Amino acid sequence: MMPNTTYEIRKLYFEQSQYSAKEPEPYEPQLLQWPEKYSFKKFKPDAYLLQKALLSVDKSTYSVADQVFGNQKEQEHTSLQHAANLLHERAKLHEQHIGDIDHSHLKVQHELFGVKINNFPDRARRLSNLEGQLLQLESQRRDEELAFWKDTVDLRDKLFESAATYKAANHRYSIFSKVEGEYGG
Repeated sequence: MMPNTTYEIRKLYFEQSQYSAKEPEPYEPQLLQWPEKYSFKKFKPDAYLLQKALLSVDKSTYSVADQVFGNQKEQEHTSLQHAANLLHERAKLHEQHIGDIDHSHLKVQHELFGVKINNFPDRARRLSNLEGQLLQLESQRRDEELAFWKDTVDLRDKLFESAATYKAANHRYSIFSKVEGEYGG
């Protein structure tokens, strides 16, 4: 199927272009690798975080603060990054849905304008049909806004809880580091 609008052509071009506007991902997780062309690219940040969480690091050469609180601090940071990744993915999906709805809305408005200025034999039926489509698109937009809000309430709560837990772990780490520095650990 050939794209028939400028929007679809531009979108198709940028998805397939070797000079894509998207920057390449700086990491390649070794634990979970999926094919590049499929939707698994969305899981790369989480795969990286999972790999980071599962790696065992020999901390015998680190300070006592690193040995005691370093792992907890790292885990809380990973949890915080994961929550932020989930929120970011849902926001990107919301932006895409709203963009598609807005594009369809503009297309229907364009058709509606054409019907209004031309005198077609079935003008009243076309006007009614297009106005119904506009109302349906506005309803879809409201539904998407509500779904986005519902989906992100828990994610935002988790993000703030993770931030508070990370801050507490980082605080314990810094206190222990200061004590260790003052008394020579």
